[in-house]
Amino acid sequence: MRERSGGLLLVCLWGGAPSLWGQCSQPVRYEDAPEAVCDVRDERITEASGVVTSRRNPGCYYVHNDSGDAARVFLVDRQGRTRLTVNLTHAHAVDYEDIALAPGKLPGTFDVCVADIGDNQQNHTDVVIYRFPEVELKEGGGKAIEVEPTVFRLRYADGPADAEAFCVQPRTGDGYILTKRTDGRSFVYKLPAPWDASRETVLEKCLTLELPPGIPLARVVTAADISSDGCRVAVRCYVQGWEWRLPTDGAERNWERVFQTKPVSLPLAAEPVGEGLCYAADGRAILTISEGKRPTLYELRVRPQKAP
Repeated sequence: MRERSGGLLLVCLWGGAPSLWGQCSQPVRYEDAPEAVCDVRDERITEASGVVTSRRNPGCYYVHNDSGDAARVFLVDRQGRTRLTVNLTHAHAVDYEDIALAPGKLPGTFDVCVADIGDNQQNHTDVVIYRFPEVELKEGGGKAIEVEPTVFRLRYADGPADAEAFCVQPRTGDGYILTKRTDGRSFVYKLPAPWDASRETVLEKCLTLELPPGIPLARVVTAADISSDGCRVAVRCYVQGWEWRLPTDGAERNWERVFQTKPVSLPLAAEPVGEGLCYAADGRAILTISEGKRPTLYELRVRPQKAP
């Protein structure tokens, strides 16, 4: 990763926001093991560090490399083919670590958010989110296009931090950065919506998340995503995954209450350098990808419910 030049333990800043949802659905159950969807064929994708499901192009996923690549994002399908290369103009690629979708300007539209937030030595004065509207895949695909993203410059209120996980709450548009630490904790910083590109935004820590006990590599956060209904948060570590779920009591006053619940273990695939994770568009599966040449896209599906 290239350096940029030049129970739960909660420390919360809870607000009193009104309820956003009436009630979440009953908790889902996942299959016992994930299945391989495809091997990603593109020889340019060698350090897949983030993945997110496209809404505008069903059956496709945005993938990006870690540090050392150009400022670009790949749209790949479930056969492992690259259908589109999105080159980000007037953007830099220092240490892209995660990618997420945020609600767009119009109802039913989404923006792609590329998080340049890696900072191994914790010496970056700021981090960056590049945001652009989802692109529509034309017939055939396989081409490259140029997109000029909106640039959001962010700074942590309490100093630099290394991070590899970024997600967006799909109903509020709030962004969340989860830091990468080796002590089993992750500091969570909130980027409140609407985001402001006209100035540098100072991010306040909203909570401290303590990962369940386990081996060290199962407690280092490398990716995160929020389900499309906003009721579940999946967090992956190198060799483990966890999911937090909103209570079903219909009494939500703050979405961040999700982190007060006991997480469910996710049986993710054993990957060489597991750094990418996302939900399927309908929330009925979790997909993962790893760094390395010809990485495999895995899918952990929700177990079908039996008829009463």
